[in-house]
Amino acid sequence: MKMSEKRALVQKKQEAAGRKAKPSKTKDPKLKTIKTKEPKAKMAGGAKKRGAANAPLAHDTLQIFPDARVFETNLTAKFKERVVWQRPDPREIKSIIPGVVTSLNIKEGDHVEEGDLLLTFEAMKMQNLVAAPFAGTVEKIFVKEGEKTPKGVVMLYLKWDQEIVEDIEDPLTSGDLGLIV
Repeated sequence: MKMSEKRALVQKKQEAAGRKAKPSKTKDPKLKTIKTKEPKAKMAGGAKKRGAANAPLAHDTLQIFPDARVFETNLTAKFKERVVWQRPDPREIKSIIPGVVTSLNIKEGDHVEEGDLLLTFEAMKMQNLVAAPFAGTVEKIFVKEGEKTPKGVVMLYLKWDQEIVEDIEDPLTSGDLGLIV
C-alpha cells in the first residue's frame, strides 16, 4: 500500500467518525498554506484559562472636562483610592509648613481688617507673618504661642463680615477638577 493510499484511508475513517480530516500535505508548489493567527482576547488579570470563554479586559473611562474627549484606560488602584482635591476654605487659616507659633496678635472675637497681622509663625528659621485674607471676626483659635504645628493644621478660623450667598463655581477647578469617572 502506498503512502497516499494510507492517507486517503485515514481521511475516510475520520470523516466517518465525524472528526475533521487533516489536510493532506502535498509538495505541490502551486498550493501554499497560509497560517493566520486569530487575535487572542486578553483575560482580566492577564490570566489565560483553557476552555474558559475569552472575556475581553474591562476598561475604565476617563473624561477630563465635561465637553471633552472620553478616554478608555485602565485606572490604577492608587488613582481610584486617591483623596479627591477639594477647594480650600478661605476662612480656615492653615499652616503651610511645619513650624512653631511664636506670637498671636489676636484673640477670639476680635475684628480684623484685610491685611491685619494675625500671628507670627516660625518655620526653618524664618519668621512668617500671617495676615488676614479678608475683613472679618476671629471665630476660633486652635493654636497657642510656642506650640509646634505640623503641615496642614488649621490654626484659626475667621468669619466673614458679610455673608457670601453664592458659592464660587469655576468649572476648571471644581471640587473634583471636572473629572468624570
